[in-house]
Amino acid sequence: MTRVTMGLTFFFLCSAAQADTQKEALIQAMQSNGCMMTTAQANEQMPQLGIDRPTAIRLSREMMAEGIAAFASDEETLLLLPPACKS
Repeated sequence: MTRVTMGLTFFFLCSAAQADTQKEALIQAMQSNGCMMTTAQANEQMPQLGIDRPTAIRLSREMMAEGIAAFASDEETLLLLPPACKS
């Protein structure tokens, strides 16, 4: 394996681990908010978790694709669904 290949493999593994950590942080924050998060809450809480807006959008889309999140009818509130919602 070349150094470049090894470096890229390490980068992607670290990126995937960081994404998992960020997703877990988002899920925990939503659980603390009664399994939901409004846009206003996200704008305040995500930077405190080290999650920028593009990353928060990507994570919420991933969670929706996994079936653990959905938007409420107001389209401003992200809902955490079971089994991710523990409350």
